[in-house]
Amino acid sequence: MTEKSNKYRMSLDPRVSINQVQVNKIALVIKDLPAASQPDFVGDYLPPINHPLTLDYFFAVTLQQFSFWETKNGKYDKPLLAVLDGKRLKGSSYLFYAYTRMLELNPAFFTPEGQANLSLQEFENVFRDDQGNVQMPAIELHLQQARAFGRDMLNSGLTPEKILKESHHSEKPLGTFLSILGEMGGYKEDPLKKKSNLLALCLSQRPEGFLKFGENETIGPIVDYHCMRSILRIGMVDVLDEDMRTKLTHRQIVSPQDEWAVRFASFQVLQTLVELSSRPISVVDEFLFRYMRSQCPEMTEPICAECLLDKVCAKRKDMFQPVIRTTFY
Repeated sequence: MTEKSNKYRMSLDPRVSINQVQVNKIALVIKDLPAASQPDFVGDYLPPINHPLTLDYFFAVTLQQFSFWETKNGKYDKPLLAVLDGKRLKGSSYLFYAYTRMLELNPAFFTPEGQANLSLQEFENVFRDDQGNVQMPAIELHLQQARAFGRDMLNSGLTPEKILKESHHSEKPLGTFLSILGEMGGYKEDPLKKKSNLLALCLSQRPEGFLKFGENETIGPIVDYHCMRSILRIGMVDVLDEDMRTKLTHRQIVSPQDEWAVRFASFQVLQTLVELSSRPISVVDEFLFRYMRSQCPEMTEPICAECLLDKVCAKRKDMFQPVIRTTFY
């Protein structure tokens, strides 16, 4: 798949439609949550508050937030699970902890020079589990992204600190921040800016308050595969095309066109949920990503009876996110 933003048109594919009735119902649930939590990106697998390399860490780790799963015989097989230091970690937790260990083992790893000049062996060593195996899927694709980021940062003469300084000196800090990231490998490829928006969210929500927004500035939707799976199962996006629906329910690898159809519709759904619920994207994303991931996981039966959406969900349990190897999410 060649990931060039100009190949995508910002229009809804006629093979899918947005179910506004369902969107309205879910927006009311999110709006009425008694205490909608927002992530602070602090935890056992993340840098401690005020660690001197925290800013460099998040720039380097967020661009790697993609592709935590394996395929087999043309279908989704299993998510990434690995044991590091006796901890059984899944997906992004594995990535976060592997990078957090590098804060002490090799601080230079997080510099633009360190990222640009990574060797495959060095990079594999970051992800070796307790048995000495490299569990990260598509490791060379992850390495490619790290190197591209490092090279673009070096060529621009920028550092994370300089990017934030330039952003805060502008009238629209968030807009400037996203614009600069739009020139950096690992971030510039995605027309929907999933990783760029995620980084902005991380830096703004961390207790250090690295990134401040200007008046009326808001983060855009953060569309990953967990969100798409939730949106499809809840019934906020209807798949009208029988062939596409079959591929999704059978967890088959799909085409870039099929993936874009679902992802852009999901992007629009998230925008509408923010508008109707009057909750920021951080709350909406946390609900669909973390909460729904726990209630409606990819490998086990959904826990419908305990879910907040039990009475309003379409319960399309067989639906699955588009299966495609991409650096976008």
